[in-house]
Amino acid sequence: MPTAARIPAAALIDALGGGYPFWFPKEARNNALDFFTYGTDFEPLVASATTTRAIQINSDSAFMILSATMVETDTANTVFLANRPLLVQLATGGASLSLGNTPIHADNWFGTAEQAKYWDVPKVLLPNTTFNVTLQNLEAVDRNVRVAFHGFKLFKFTK
Repeated sequence: MPTAARIPAAALIDALGGGYPFWFPKEARNNALDFFTYGTDFEPLVASATTTRAIQINSDSAFMILSATMVETDTANTVFLANRPLLVQLATGGASLSLGNTPIHADNWFGTAEQAKYWDVPKVLLPNTTFNVTLQNLEAVDRNVRVAFHGFKLFKFTK
């Protein structure tokens, strides 16, 4: 099957009615975009534990996070868990620059597979950036947690 062609950012904006949103980087407006998802798994996220996973952003492009999802199951992957007693800390860059001043409840960052949580202002991660996801399990039950960040690769964007 042929690879889908990348689309110019301007063509996407024109299709949405024209005019870039205030948060879209000016330096990326003439670049190609490609839908992409970065994810990581916590299998298992141990009872009452705090665990960090690193996502390495590809070197070929920056990544603009538009939304995030989280799926939790029991450790056998047979039962979906509706209750999310988790705190989340997100950090980017070598200096581990946090996106919040304290761990925040998971529902503030993530939606479900059925209904993604769109971020108020998308976050751009530069090429070769490490994006750290730290989960703190507030319950004395092991669980499997899968998180995904949905958005666009921004090619030739390094600022």
